[in-house]
Amino acid sequence: MNSILEDNHSTEHSDNIINYSLIRNMLRSIGTQHWSVLKAMDEYDIPADQRDIYMETIADKFFVS
Repeated sequence: MNSILEDNHSTEHSDNIINYSLIRNMLRSIGTQHWSVLKAMDEYDIPADQRDIYMETIADKFFVS
């Protein structure tokens, strides 16, 4: 399915699937509420063991460098 991404970078995260709908909601809150990414992860209850992959996905897919 195109709307999900499985992390193949480490075995610790190999079973995690990124929820892009959740990321879109987080990014909307970052923009409208002026939250940091970490604050958005706190507010959306992203588990600590999944935060690295969410941070990497947000940086890779949604921010321009």
